[in-house]
Amino acid sequence: MNRISFVLFTAGLVLVSSFSSAVAADRFDKLPAVKGQKASGLVIRIVQYAGNTNGAITVDVKNPSAEPQEFTAKGLYFVPQGNANEAPQRLGAVGPFQVVSGAGQRADHVTIAPGATERLALDVYCIDSHRASPGPTTPFRVAKDRVPPALTRAIDKDATNAAQGFGGVSAPAAKATVQSEVWKNRDARWIELDGEGKQELGKKR
Repeated sequence: MNRISFVLFTAGLVLVSSFSSAVAADRFDKLPAVKGQKASGLVIRIVQYAGNTNGAITVDVKNPSAEPQEFTAKGLYFVPQGNANEAPQRLGAVGPFQVVSGAGQRADHVTIAPGATERLALDVYCIDSHRASPGPTTPFRVAKDRVPPALTRAIDKDATNAAQGFGGVSAPAAKATVQSEVWKNRDARWIELDGEGKQELGKKR
């Protein structure tokens, strides 16, 4: 291979690599259905995570169907990519989310028009007290299922009650209190979730 051919070959690899990265960044995954309900057909992609033990995860939710579809974050959780035996904590959505693509208002659910995409910021909390905390550079994926409704309801109820004196479950001052309620309910009766590893040995009782 002469020098000119090598340069052209290298340039081609750069273009292919750039294209592949763009495709990967644009990938949407199927939104897991709420247990007992029909799948909405909505798809979701993770934009970024801001936080550590708890924080906010920004997502794009798209409706590729021809009918309006309702989105709710209840029960959604996110799994660190990589080896589950060494991964940091998974993150579970708690409380109302922020509609970033709208006026920034908070909502428990939002209706997404056909063909539309909504950018949302979900308040998330670590759900594995025995693991290390994730960080902004931790790569996540959307879990294949949702946290079972009974556990979701227990967390929501206790977190809402405990956060009343701090301005509500979405208030920054309530973060530590809400996190404690998440861990308390999660550890009370261990339920196996997507992303389990050797770290969870002995947790299920």
